Amino acid sequence: MGRELQVNGIIIKKVKFRETSLILDVFTPRLGKINVIAKGVRKANSKDIGLFEILNELEFELYKNPQSEWYIYKTSSLTQAHLFNINYTCSILLQAAVEVIRQIIIPEDDSKAVYSLLTEYFKFTKQVNKNGIAIFWRFLLKLTKIIGIEINIIDCVICSKNKKFSAYFPQKHGFICEACYHPGFDDQIFKINKDSAEILRIMHSIGNSLNELSISKSTVKQLNQIFLIHLAEHFHKKIHLKSMELL
Repeated sequence: MGRELQVNGIIIKKVKFRETSLILDVFTPRLGKINVIAKGVRKANSKDIGLFEILNELEFELYKNPQSEWYIYKTSSLTQAHLFNINYTCSILLQAAVEVIRQIIIPEDDSKAVYSLLTEYFKFTKQVNKNGIAIFWRFLLKLTKIIGIEINIIDCVICSKNKKFSAYFPQKHGFICEACYHPGFDDQIFKINKDSAEILRIMHSIGNSLNELSISKSTVKQLNQIFLIHLAEHFHKKIHLKSMELL
């Protein structure tokens, strides 16, 4: 016997299905990521037209057949349209976070905490006027901690003391300092510049320094690559950030 349920969720992907329907990937705090079939919602006279935009946060009423992994859409109400009335850069940063969520495995027990982190990130990113990319990196750092694959930015993964980082060491899930670096590591590490090292040093409190930072394109590329390499190491798949290519 099936059951009906109400759940809040953010649309992280949508695909057209047949002539008038949609398949939605929805991230929820209660159930994690779920697949929802929304039948007939693309009809011209549908009362739900306009609700199913990417990053819309909705309160869903769904039907679940216990013999299927799919949820059937019944109705919904809009809580917030996160991409509405924001600038281009902000929209890219919000979509980049959702790209990551879509590609990784989030344990159901961690879904509530990740959902809260995501909505807080949305809220804060909309408020910043400069260097929002640094807030994205802080989001990734907090995300990896919640799901148990935290990247070490506290100290050197070799000497456990020096924080003047010189390179990222994927196999040890952290960074090595200038004192511990030697050329023999070069085939195992990812060298970083001084600007990247400084951003990592202040990452936990970086919201207080956004207006003073000057972040180059090379630094953006480096830090994006480091986080993606870290995620790829843990999930054994390449993680893509297509939205970042538009910045």
